[in-house]
Amino acid sequence: MPRLLVHCLVALFCFGLAMPAVAAGLADYFGSYVGVAEVRDAADRVVETRHMDIEIGPFRGGGFHVRWVNVTLVDGRRDLPGVQRRVAEVTFEPKGRRGFFVEARVVSPFTQREEMAPMAGDPVRWAKLDDDGLHVFSFVVLPNGRYELQIYTRRLTDDGLDLFFERVVDGDTLRRIDGRTIRAD
Repeated sequence: MPRLLVHCLVALFCFGLAMPAVAAGLADYFGSYVGVAEVRDAADRVVETRHMDIEIGPFRGGGFHVRWVNVTLVDGRRDLPGVQRRVAEVTFEPKGRRGFFVEARVVSPFTQREEMAPMAGDPVRWAKLDDDGLHVFSFVVLPNGRYELQIYTRRLTDDGLDLFFERVVDGDTLRRIDGRTIRAD
């Protein structure tokens, strides 16, 4: 493994452990949210608009799960051909220090458990809760040996969440997403 990659992994992991005091409790984030986000490219141009549904809830032992649905609009509408809908979910359990979480592999008794293989492209995910929000990190070693880091930050507002996302490949930010949601009933 190239030295630079090893140093990046160590720095990212240590960054996740160095946390300020927690302002809001994890339970404050639990709920359903709906909103809109703008996707920007590396040149900071808006390339698409998305509708978002986000659900954050408790998971065993003080952890949490996040489920989100993104609907990419066509010409600002969702009722036209070409609209894309993506659903994703990830679950975290507490690890070590307060406010630090690692991805929980939910195991089914009907499937064989597979070991995670980061060098084969399996993402390494962790999360932290601090004064600046609830942060989720996803690190992947790409097939060509480069790396990708995705950073999701969700910040509580008076009526919902603000969402910030960055996709970084080999140190270059290729995509940013800024979104605003409100708490749904």
